[in-house]
Amino acid sequence: MERKIVHVVGTGTIGEPLIGILCEQKSSLGIDEITFHKHSPLTSDKPKIQNLMKKGARLSVIKDRIDDFKAIGLEPEFTLEEAVARASVVIDCTPKGFGHANKKEFYEKYTDKVKGFLAQGVKMVLEKNMQEELMIM
Repeated sequence: MERKIVHVVGTGTIGEPLIGILCEQKSSLGIDEITFHKHSPLTSDKPKIQNLMKKGARLSVIKDRIDDFKAIGLEPEFTLEEAVARASVVIDCTPKGFGHANKKEFYEKYTDKVKGFLAQGVKMVLEKNMQEELMIM
């Protein structure tokens, strides 16, 4: 049976509480695993990231920043690309404009593997092979 993995990109105003809620409700939602992406290794964000990890979420970072995260005491489990490739659904909670950039740089490569992509602000949904894209402002 295929594992249901939700990957959340961003840990800000929308991302952090969403990750927490998904972790707390994962069994009732039928989710097997929650992964999340953090872009910048900020020591001020370390307690927030550790809290999400304690709830069961698994950290991903950009490959060339793994050592920077380790330097502040955080152990990423995946690169962003690995996490996206494993996900059933990707929810992009980055600020306006970043979702489209992430779509082009990362998500379009995995439309054959990931069942859906959502982004805050523009709320895009990408179906298999980019057959459908809904833009809701």
